Amino acid sequence: GLRRVFTMLSTLIRGFAGATDGRFYRVSPSFVDSALPPGASVIPRPTFAAWLRAGPLVLINTPNTIWALIAVCMFECVPYDLSRTGPAASAPLSAAFFAARLPLWLGVWLGYTLWWHATLHWFGFAERPFVAAREYRPGRVAHNLVWSVSGVVIWTGFENVFAYLWATGRLAYVDETAWSSRRGALHFCAALLLVPLWRDVHFFFAHRMLHFNALYAQVHSLHHRNTDVEPFSGLCMHPVEHLYYFACALPSLLLLTTPFALLWNGVHLLLSPGASHSGFEDHWQADAYHYFHHRYVSCNYAGTNAGFLDVWFGSFVDTLKPTDQKGCKPRPDAKATLTRPPSLEFAAYLALSAGCVLAWAVAASDVAAGAHAAAPRLAAHLAVLAGFGPVAAASAVTGITRSGGGAPRGGPLKTGLLLAFLG
Repeated sequence: GLRRVFTMLSTLIRGFAGATDGRFYRVSPSFVDSALPPGASVIPRPTFAAWLRAGPLVLINTPNTIWALIAVCMFECVPYDLSRTGPAASAPLSAAFFAARLPLWLGVWLGYTLWWHATLHWFGFAERPFVAAREYRPGRVAHNLVWSVSGVVIWTGFENVFAYLWATGRLAYVDETAWSSRRGALHFCAALLLVPLWRDVHFFFAHRMLHFNALYAQVHSLHHRNTDVEPFSGLCMHPVEHLYYFACALPSLLLLTTPFALLWNGVHLLLSPGASHSGFEDHWQADAYHYFHHRYVSCNYAGTNAGFLDVWFGSFVDTLKPTDQKGCKPRPDAKATLTRPPSLEFAAYLALSAGCVLAWAVAASDVAAGAHAAAPRLAAHLAVLAGFGPVAAASAVTGITRSGGGAPRGGPLKTGLLLAFLG
């Protein structure tokens, strides 16, 4: 019995935070055959049962360990000010709130993602890039940085709205700052465990939605400008995609949760894409599964942990195509640049979708400032406009310009079930 316990503890320690045999760099996942080119090994078929079995260990032997520690440190060292006189209570989009929180989020996101970019692409901590002959292009990195920073700004806006609702008493929450409270501790621990699992499920359906014709053409194609990914490409998304990506925070709106649940969700949303878009196969957060998605587009919509969803819906790909088995050839990724002016189609859609969201933002700010009373019917209409307006605008612009997009995969029944869930 003791020997078995010792073996189990030893395995957990060697795999702590997702490490392989206690190593973090120049070590590939266990399924990788190092005699084959990067990406040519076959990923084991993921199952729902395996996902459930791994759930209790999600904070021990996965990168969630690091992200959770960062979230706890942020929550304890820079807590929310939810007092009636604090910046959060002044408006749902407050300059004072942004001045306090945006530098924090930018610093955490940039420091973490820059670590991955520097160690892999500058200092050579890994040796197995998916594209061996890749060319380092500073212009592409600058492009990814700009669109990623827009995402951090949008997330701060999400956080501001929630903090405003809490501070003004419009949304109830569990105050777990008193660690002596059993209820608070229970909610805190539940958030730590459940947020990564919820992220797995939400990401698949939100991501799959973005691959339907109009939304891919107008929105998600920006993220796919990077076929040979690097860490800053992880959060490089169209602002509309950021809206749906950050909608993972929905449980904090619908359920009685702790503010920590929102912050932990934000840390996960902002930091996890960095290493999964590393472009290398031999480090502790390597993600060949998602690399195949960027290489081939219409496959592997889930994150690595929830790959069983791709199996269910017929979009699972377990290795490189035969044409790439001897090594992936570089692609130009010519659109991943800031030097080319945006097309009229891109600018028109960006303006239309921004208008949908700004209409809600202006009205919400006016109500908060006391300029006029809240009208429930108008509020509902504006919420629908902000949530679904960008989808309608994408369909309209795509129909007018006849631009293409990603087509659904899987049989009619599976696609119908998927659409029913999204609806």
